[in-house]
Amino acid sequence: MKKINIAADLNEVPKTIELISADLARHQVPKKEILRTTMMTEDVLTNLIEKASGNITLSFVRLFGNVEIHISAKGEKFDASAIEDSMLLKEESSDEDTNEVIHNLVSKWFGEYFSFRYVRGINKITIKVKASRLRNLILTLLALIGGVAAGLLIHEVLPEQVGKGIINYVFSPVYTMFMNALKMIVAPLVFCSVASSIADFGDLKALGKIAGKIILFYMFTSVVAIGVGYVTYQIFPIGTPALASAVTDAASATIAAGSNMDISIKDTIINIIPNNIITPFQTSNMLQLIFMAVVLGLAASALTKTFPFIRTVLVVANSICAKITTALVGFIPLVVFCSMAKMMISIDLSQLLNVVVWVPVLYFGDILMLGVYVILLMVMGKLNPLSFIRKYYPVMITAFSFASSNATLPTSLKQAEEMGISRRVYSFSLPLGATINMDGTCVALMVSTLFMAKIFGVAITGSILLSLFFSIFVLSIGAPGVPGAALICLSLLVQQIGVPAESISLVMGLYPLAGMMLCTVNVTGDAVGTAIVARHENLIDMDKFNS
Repeated sequence: MKKINIAADLNEVPKTIELISADLARHQVPKKEILRTTMMTEDVLTNLIEKASGNITLSFVRLFGNVEIHISAKGEKFDASAIEDSMLLKEESSDEDTNEVIHNLVSKWFGEYFSFRYVRGINKITIKVKASRLRNLILTLLALIGGVAAGLLIHEVLPEQVGKGIINYVFSPVYTMFMNALKMIVAPLVFCSVASSIADFGDLKALGKIAGKIILFYMFTSVVAIGVGYVTYQIFPIGTPALASAVTDAASATIAAGSNMDISIKDTIINIIPNNIITPFQTSNMLQLIFMAVVLGLAASALTKTFPFIRTVLVVANSICAKITTALVGFIPLVVFCSMAKMMISIDLSQLLNVVVWVPVLYFGDILMLGVYVILLMVMGKLNPLSFIRKYYPVMITAFSFASSNATLPTSLKQAEEMGISRRVYSFSLPLGATINMDGTCVALMVSTLFMAKIFGVAITGSILLSLFFSIFVLSIGAPGVPGAALICLSLLVQQIGVPAESISLVMGLYPLAGMMLCTVNVTGDAVGTAIVARHENLIDMDKFNS
C-alpha cells in the first residue's frame, strides 16, 4: 500500500494526477482505466479541497488483483452529486442520443467504481481502478478448502453433539439465510430479465428462431449426455450383489418427494401454464415463470408504440433485481465455507467406503461430457473453448460449491454478459436451461441406474435400456434445479427396472460430493448452448469473448 499526503491546495491537483497516472501505468493498468480514474480523481480532489480542513491522504491498495484508490480528509461533507454533474458537463454534446449514452456511462462509473462514506467528520472515498476476476475465484477457492478443513477438524476432534450444535447455530443459519435470499430474488430476476429482453426484441420472428435453436440444442445435448453415461458404465461396470444387504430405509423422505414427479412429456407441457400468477414465484417454477415472462414481454412489445413507458418499467425492474443479485453474490465465499463445513461435519466417513467408487465413475462421465462441450464449441460454434473457460470458470466454481442450478443462475447471468453474449439470448436461454437442460444429471442417472441394476441382479435388456433413455430424458426436463434433484429422479428410475426405491440409500451419503460435479456440468451445458446459438445469430461480441 502506497500513501500520498497533499495539502488542501488546488495547485497540488495536477501534480497529484500525474503521480497517479504514472503509478497506474507502471502497474500495467489499461489506458482507458487510467483515463477514467484520473478524471474521477481530479474532480473528487477539486471538490474535496474546498471542504477539507487539513491535508488529504491518498492510499493505493492492491489485493487479489484489485486496484483501488482510497481518499480521506477531515472537513465538511463531500458532495458526490456535484462530481457526477461536473463529469457530465465536461462531456456534454449537442446530440441528445450521445448525451444519453454519456449519462448512462457516467452513472455506471459512479455505481460500480465509486463509493463514499462520511464518518465522524471524515470524508472517506474509494475509487476502483481495476476489478480483478481472480479475486472472487481466489476467495471462493480459499473458502471451499477452508470449509472442508474446518468441517473435517470439527468432525474428528469435537464430540458429535458439539458438531451438530455448530451446524445448527452457526453454519446452517448462514447457509439458509443466503439460500432464502437467493430464492427471494431468483424468481423476480428471471421473470424481469426474460420479459424485458423480449420487450426489446423488435423482430418476434427472430425471437422464435432463437428459442427454437436453444431448445433443440438442449434436447440434443441431453441425448448425448445419456449416451455418455452409458459409455461410462461400460468402461467402469461398478456394482456387486454384496452391497444389497447394506440398503436401509433412510431414503424414505427422498422417495416421498419423488412421488409427485411425472415421467410424462404431456404433463410436463401442460404444467408449463400456471393456474395463477403467484404460485410460480413462491415455488420458483422456472418453466412457468418463463411462460409468464414471455407473455408479458410479447404484450409489452406490442404496446410499446402506444405506451413506451412499459418497456422502461421492465428495464428498471430488471436493473433493480440485477443490483440486488450483485450484492448477494459478494457473500458467496462465506456461504461456500459454511456449506462445505456443514457437509464434512455431517458426512458418515465409515459408510462412504462401501460405495466410494461410485463418485469417481460419475466424475469421469461428467468430465467426458465437458470434453463434448469443448468439441461442440469448436465445431458448432467456431468458438475458442479456452476463451470460454477463462470467462466462465467463476460460475463453474460457484456451481460446484452450491450444487444447485437455480442458486447459480444469478452468477451465470452476470458472467454471460461478461462473455459478450447479448442479453436477448442469455436472459432467456440460461433460466430455461436451469430447468430443462440437466446434462450432468443425465450422465449420473444412467450410471447410477445401471449400478443399482447390477447390485440387485437385474438384467438390462434392449427394451429396458430404451425405456431408461426415454425416462431419463423426460426426467431431466422436469427435474427441479435444486440440490438432491438427481436422487429424487433416481428413486423413480430404479423402481421402473424392478429395483427397490430404498436402494438409493446406498449412495445418499456420497450424493453431496457427486451433486457438486453434476451441477457444474448442468450449468456449463446451459452456457455452451447459449454461446453457440448467440454465435450463429451474430449476437455475441467476439472481441469481448476473446479478450
